[in-house]
Amino acid sequence: MNGNNKYKFMALTAFIFLLPFIILSRHFVSGNKELEKRDTLAYMELRTRTVANIAADLLTLNYDVSRFSSSAGFINASGEGRKKILEGRINENPSIYSEFSILNASGKEVLKTGPGSSKDLKDYSKTELFLSAAAGQEPSGAVEYGQYTPPALVLVEPLIKGRGVKAETFLLARMSLAYLGEIVRVIGRNSSGNLGFMDAGGQLINDSLGRAIMNPGIKAPAEVRRVAAHAAAKGMEDFRSEVSFKGRPYLVSVANITGTRWWVFEVVDASRSLGYSSEVWVKRVVLTGILLILIFSFISYRLALLWLVPKIEG
Repeated sequence: MNGNNKYKFMALTAFIFLLPFIILSRHFVSGNKELEKRDTLAYMELRTRTVANIAADLLTLNYDVSRFSSSAGFINASGEGRKKILEGRINENPSIYSEFSILNASGKEVLKTGPGSSKDLKDYSKTELFLSAAAGQEPSGAVEYGQYTPPALVLVEPLIKGRGVKAETFLLARMSLAYLGEIVRVIGRNSSGNLGFMDAGGQLINDSLGRAIMNPGIKAPAEVRRVAAHAAAKGMEDFRSEVSFKGRPYLVSVANITGTRWWVFEVVDASRSLGYSSEVWVKRVVLTGILLILIFSFISYRLALLWLVPKIEG
């Protein structure tokens, strides 16, 4: 066998085996990517659901002012008596409770405790927060975003003296959400994307990339708001999906915080590597297969010389 035929034989043999191998390898690589996406989404769902449960417990434990505001001792107390009770709550947990106010039936402050002058009384009568609490005779809350302070939960609670009795006064509580930021900081370190909290209006309360700190009140990513809106429309407590936004694929998982309209979310850019070790393993398998085919092509040539050429010449 001359030199040219030798290389043609090895090249043809390699091509015959490489073609189906490359086709199968392509399916293998794409299948592995789909498995990575599925496993990543499952892990993201577990993380967001866990964080949502932690946040719900934290809100119930430290941010539920109805536990003392609905007590007979507070409802029937005088203005000074209420003020002492509220000041005691602030002193008990100053990292959360920053300000309490008593509003009259028209939504104007008549008593205030916490930072600021007690003479600086505000009028909340035209705010959506007060109007919602007064109309429904039930608590109404919203997140307040400050430029140099952590987000705060502002809650208006009707002080109802008895069943069927319309509230004549309301308790306004302003509570720091710095604890939620701590949860994001600790758990978000292990996220390959962005993990955070989003309020009912789609604004970031906290997130692991720090966007909420640099731009208070900034909207959550559009892909996150889209998935959360879908979950809310379907009445689902949590939801995970792959979505496309501006031509890029994203993996998104959201979970509702029980008792609120807030969402915990995690979003990951699916165009990036989702599993480095898995990707390296797949590449190693494919490259090893290609190398073995090249080696066997050379071995096939040597065997052809050994078994076929003598028979043809003879």
